[in-house]
Amino acid sequence: MASESASGSATTGVGSSSALQIREIVQTSRNQEVWKDYNMCIMTDGHKKAQCKFCFHFFAVGSNTTLKNHISHPHCEVLKAQQNQNPEAGQTTMGRDGQVFMYHPDYLREQFAGLVIQRGLPFNHFDNEQTTRVFQNTMQPRYTHVSRSTLKRDAMKLWVAAKQATIDGFANLNTMVNLTTDIWSAPHNLPGSYMCVTAHWIEPSSWQMMKRVISFEEFSSEHTGKNLKYMLEKVFVVYGLKDKILSITLDNASNNTSAMNKLRLKYNPPMGGRFYHSRCVAHIINLVVQAGLKVPIVNQMKEAFKQMLKDVFKSGEKNRRRYIKICHDAEKPCYSPNWDIETRWNSTFEMFESGLKQQITLSHFHDILVSKNGRRFKKFPDEYWGRIEMLNPLLAVFQNATVVLSGVYYPTSPLVLQQIFFISCKLSDLELEGGVLSSMVKPIKRKLRKYFENMPPIITCAAALNPCFNVSGVDYLIENISRDLEFADDGFATRSVDYFHESFQGLYNMYYTKYGSHQTQSTTAEGSSSQKSRDPLSRMVHGLTQHKQKKARGDPIMSSEYEQYIKTDFVRGLQPKDYESYDVLGFWKTKENQFPVLSRMALDILSVQASSVASESAFSTSGRILSIRRTRLTAESLEMCMCLKDHLDAHERRQHTTPLELPLDVEEGVFNDEVQMNEATQLTDQEIALDASSDGSFEEPPRDYMLSSGAEDDETQDGAGGSMSHGHGQYTYY
Repeated sequence: MASESASGSATTGVGSSSALQIREIVQTSRNQEVWKDYNMCIMTDGHKKAQCKFCFHFFAVGSNTTLKNHISHPHCEVLKAQQNQNPEAGQTTMGRDGQVFMYHPDYLREQFAGLVIQRGLPFNHFDNEQTTRVFQNTMQPRYTHVSRSTLKRDAMKLWVAAKQATIDGFANLNTMVNLTTDIWSAPHNLPGSYMCVTAHWIEPSSWQMMKRVISFEEFSSEHTGKNLKYMLEKVFVVYGLKDKILSITLDNASNNTSAMNKLRLKYNPPMGGRFYHSRCVAHIINLVVQAGLKVPIVNQMKEAFKQMLKDVFKSGEKNRRRYIKICHDAEKPCYSPNWDIETRWNSTFEMFESGLKQQITLSHFHDILVSKNGRRFKKFPDEYWGRIEMLNPLLAVFQNATVVLSGVYYPTSPLVLQQIFFISCKLSDLELEGGVLSSMVKPIKRKLRKYFENMPPIITCAAALNPCFNVSGVDYLIENISRDLEFADDGFATRSVDYFHESFQGLYNMYYTKYGSHQTQSTTAEGSSSQKSRDPLSRMVHGLTQHKQKKARGDPIMSSEYEQYIKTDFVRGLQPKDYESYDVLGFWKTKENQFPVLSRMALDILSVQASSVASESAFSTSGRILSIRRTRLTAESLEMCMCLKDHLDAHERRQHTTPLELPLDVEEGVFNDEVQMNEATQLTDQEIALDASSDGSFEEPPRDYMLSSGAEDDETQDGAGGSMSHGHGQYTYY
């Protein structure tokens, strides 16, 4: 598939008969007297075209005479307009770069369509007489009114062209494609659900991660495994992906498992389909955290904290503004609360984090409310602040794992084992410290063990293709995680390591049969090991180094490509801080000649997604597109808006952002402004007296770190089917 470049976003006009797009503009050494007026363009079908710099029409590159006549006669409508002032031709003026600029109505409409789609604007955004008059009077007298139906039709043309370009690209793509998918229920009490399918692959020429939302189709039938299989098969057929899929990442609902089993039987993927189904690690993390937060003593503290926030921010506009006034007078920050929602990743961490930043003012103002109305407001125990301060570092580890494993433009599957290692280290440290929060450790470990013992082998194989770990490093991580999670079966770690070796070597043998042609020569590397530290990252690096050195002492002479890779330490001397930012794709790009078979494996495996966040984030976008003001959008229009937006964002490499025009969140956007401008309701005499009794000081409340032990919560069961509802504009939660 064509690589994306800054020039790749240029396309043919909407009014043009061609549906091809410019993939790249390149330099040419041909007759400069002729080609100074043309761009040499490589189109999405691979052919070269000459594009006139004045009228933007395309010509075959074979004849310089044709190109010369187009300018000199002239046949170019723009040049005709300059010479004859033809009113029917495009109007020109001088551009910013000093070259001739032409007003082209079709091209303008195409740009309008792209703007509306990327910013999530309504199709009638330019369908306004006043807008038309402003454009005509100040910018372009020949500007014509653009109706909503015209703009929607132009956007649909863009999507049809983009979809066909993606289909053609997949047909010519010499690598595997990996998918993520999930189901979304329409908001605003609208009926129906939608199934999003996102494709991920690595561009062979540039070794860049690529992502496309290729389907956002209405899913009106019951969400059974049979119907899920049918929906996915439709996508396979349309995009020609039946034989190109290595792995599909979904959440752990039972209907997803049923669908994947049916697809595995029909398509017979490699190695019995053991890599075909990958479970969303972000959902697993959420389930793990929820298991710990449901411990009674922790849940009681969390609910009390939420109630305190409601008392301050939701008990009335006057109380809210009085709190802002107190923050302003004390020169303290005022943050909008992040409400804890069970199905919103990281929300508990964010709620505590924002609360801790304004602990002094929150405690002070809530005490005022309690003193004023003890029946309505209940005091928030001072010792809870100390517990929250101890709890949040644990939640921060899970939050960081969710963020790291939700990336778009770097491989995430090789990082799963590393993040589980960090989590298991933190749990072991917390358990050793004791205290009331240690009661969370057992249910969290129990839930994490459930995932780890059924972890798909694609995760360990992807980690082995990260030279920071290699095969011996994966062995080390499996053994240490198994020990920290306290598996009752002493042989679990050994069996897990054996299963990983079988999977990785079996995969290599399969690729060697297809791509192997010669053995590679051995190489050496030099460096030094890092020192042991209690920091989880440094602890991991130190252990990896020792483990690799121990394995190397007993290894025979390297011969095959596989043996050379697994017995070479490519990152010796790499500092711990550089492990998390190591460019895995860059490594394999430089090692294609040295490791031709393994590089092909990396090309296919490293694009497997650790989570279904790519689809989850599409739901956040769709929730804004299908807003309360746009509930009449048809299913076809919604799919066009979703997929085309992602396609346009891909050309600008900004699919990890959601730059939509959002309604202002009053609480989030106004708080700090009000604090700065001192716009708040004046305090009553009683409240002023209460303030005076505290001497105007904002001392930190005392904290009791001697906490009693809490009861262990029972393990919760995973959801059996359906899909979670996601918070507005969020896709990372717990």
